[in-house]
Amino acid sequence: MDSDGNISGFHQKVMAGFGHRNRVSMGLRMTPMIDVIFLLLTFFVMTAKFQEPEQLLPVIVGKTGPHPIVAPDTLLTVFVKADPSGCLLQVNNRPAIRLFDGNPQESLLVLARKVRQELETTGPVPVELYYDDAISWDIVVKVYDVLYALGLQNITFRIEE
Repeated sequence: MDSDGNISGFHQKVMAGFGHRNRVSMGLRMTPMIDVIFLLLTFFVMTAKFQEPEQLLPVIVGKTGPHPIVAPDTLLTVFVKADPSGCLLQVNNRPAIRLFDGNPQESLLVLARKVRQELETTGPVPVELYYDDAISWDIVVKVYDVLYALGLQNITFRIEE
């Protein structure tokens, strides 16, 4: 303020600027947004974990022709039968193992022990895996995996009717 109590010109301009501003529209800048989107896209692609493909069952297809007859005593038969509480596993007409749908690992371990006991006396033999139509394919594959892990590779699938 000067001696007369008037506001100087500079102060008037400053005070006038507080009341209303000249608003300038800046517009939307797309370049930084596109950069951020590509960075995020790159991050998610690099850190994504994709589902591994399922492994194929190892199957050996032989030539057609006369098949050698396998004696029943040198053949390991495994039966997978339907049961109201899950299914039953039976090795060479021995007492059945109950396989519960909720926790099949324990029953599969018991199956592995029984098959291993059979193999101690006979050695690796051909296997026939019998199963009902009512049995889930998932259970049949788990039984197959147990047999294959024990070193049995000549496994034939049979459907019981």
